[in-house]
Amino acid sequence: MKDISLDAYKWLHELEPYTWVRAFQSDLPKCDILLNNNCEVFNKYILDARELPILSMLERIKGQLMQRHYSKQLEAEKMKGNICPKIKKKVEKLTEWANLCYVEGAGDGVFQVGDRGVNFLVDWHTNECSCKRWQKSGTPCIHAIACARHERVDPLSLVNQCYSVNMFKMAYKNIIYPCRDMTEWEKMNGPPVLPPLYTKQVGRPCKSRRKAPGEVICSNGGKKMSRHGVIMHCNYCGEPDHNI
Repeated sequence: MKDISLDAYKWLHELEPYTWVRAFQSDLPKCDILLNNNCEVFNKYILDARELPILSMLERIKGQLMQRHYSKQLEAEKMKGNICPKIKKKVEKLTEWANLCYVEGAGDGVFQVGDRGVNFLVDWHTNECSCKRWQKSGTPCIHAIACARHERVDPLSLVNQCYSVNMFKMAYKNIIYPCRDMTEWEKMNGPPVLPPLYTKQVGRPCKSRRKAPGEVICSNGGKKMSRHGVIMHCNYCGEPDHNI
């Protein structure tokens, strides 16, 4: 990287490794996402509320979250099985790719898995794989799934409990209580709190989110990074000549 772009090298050198390298990140969150997509989704979620005054904005956001909380409760009641549906689909997809792996047992829950010419170590006792995907995401990687199929074990039993239906229900079991209308609030003794004086600014009001220091703005509007120049590889053989 230093030979390609000295500025990029200096910029990354000033950052802590855990902010941009998965190898230095903690295994506790069970999330392998390095992008800020969650922030962008939430920003779009409150886009209409952001134009309101501060109290009205908070009330609008609270109402949105209250409705979302309720919808998640209804969704949890319809779930069947022990693992959430999206995680089930993810494991089923990885199970198809695990057919390309070759498993060799070492004993005591330890396996060596060959994947496209590379060997990986899987330990069932610690729920770890040398590829680090199992530890980072909480869902078994293709190497762990290959070991499960080799031992005739359900791959869903290797999923971390944070993705269980019971944990999903616990996350949304409490409710966000609504507030009464402002006209029904208790009257307090003291001078009334008036809004600050408004001074109209010159020009059109800005509605875009404030960018963080050092945040790179994409040329296509910041919604998605361009794939221009990225070499795609096949998911099965790893060759760059085609993509499946």
